[in-house]
Amino acid sequence: MLNRIREELNNYFIERREEIDIALTSLLCSEHTIFLGNPGTAKSQLIRAISFHFNAKYFEKLITRFTTEDELFGPLSIKELKDNDRFVRKTDNYLPTAEIAFLDEVFKANSSILNSLLTIINERIYHNGDRIEKVPLISLFSASNELPEENELLAFYDRFLFRKIVSEIRGDNNLKKLLLLEEEYNPKTIINIDKLKKLQEEAKYVEVDGVLGYIIDIKKILQQNHVYISDRRLKKSVKAVKSYAYLNGKDKADVNDLDILRHIFWNEPDEFFKVSKIVFRHINKYYEDVLEKLAIIENLKNELKYIDVNKIKLCKKDYNKMIEILSKMAKIRLELKKIKREAELKNCSTDFIDKVLKETEDFNLYIENLLNEI
Repeated sequence: MLNRIREELNNYFIERREEIDIALTSLLCSEHTIFLGNPGTAKSQLIRAISFHFNAKYFEKLITRFTTEDELFGPLSIKELKDNDRFVRKTDNYLPTAEIAFLDEVFKANSSILNSLLTIINERIYHNGDRIEKVPLISLFSASNELPEENELLAFYDRFLFRKIVSEIRGDNNLKKLLLLEEEYNPKTIINIDKLKKLQEEAKYVEVDGVLGYIIDIKKILQQNHVYISDRRLKKSVKAVKSYAYLNGKDKADVNDLDILRHIFWNEPDEFFKVSKIVFRHINKYYEDVLEKLAIIENLKNELKYIDVNKIKLCKKDYNKMIEILSKMAKIRLELKKIKREAELKNCSTDFIDKVLKETEDFNLYIENLLNEI
């Protein structure tokens, strides 16, 4: 059933395969996820769409600096206050009774709200007046346009096991597909909450003995490269690997399932490349080579930003620069094809190589179209 959900989501959401896998893994291991990125990258729409596939109590709220505790945790019970002199909130249909929740722009919350949220996502309890209520929350999802800077927010940010930077759609063909998409997402496969809990239990029994050494090695190498991983995050990463392997239809995790660590072990966005490189070194050495090529591609794309495409024919220097970029991209594409052939001969996965190859083809086509218009 999870594979059907995965397929439905990927058929609708373009270039969001990693985000979908992260969200489903998050639900399987009952952890929390934050998507970071510019407005308009469908972060909120994707989270809502995923929640539509689960027949669960759902709560959603856009957080602003004016958001009150009443809006998240429920209004004060006037009856309890009047009759029993007790400060109690009516939490039905609010966050303390939700099984799946989405808090958009959560870092805008005030300190009072953050303190309550911490106990909810950490311990699954809510202090409602003088009583402690158990919270049925499975996963909290959030989206934000920026990372927090204040210390109290950093502590909250650390509680999101999964972190993903969501980029704009890159390929021209995919942009065309986006324009033709139906406005509303309509899920076909629905899982009730009892079924999800059963899947969670099954995921717990995935064997990870064969990859534990790799996880420890990755942690050590990252720390040598000044990427700190807490013991808590390290321990939870094992649960994530189990769930990701289960999502991939396995009862025994292998090195390919360590890919999920790329979205767990970084703190600052500029650490993501470093983390990915070291994880790929353990999964697939060809992926590490491709990642370096991808970094060069990103630099070439940045160079293009400084060229006024509307004045190329008036500026020989810019024209020559575009020809140079096109030539470099052609060379990279040949190198990627060579890496792919070597990976295939060794029976290694080429999914990531194919993704980057497609990106080079789309970028080349974009430049060629610009030059043809001159």
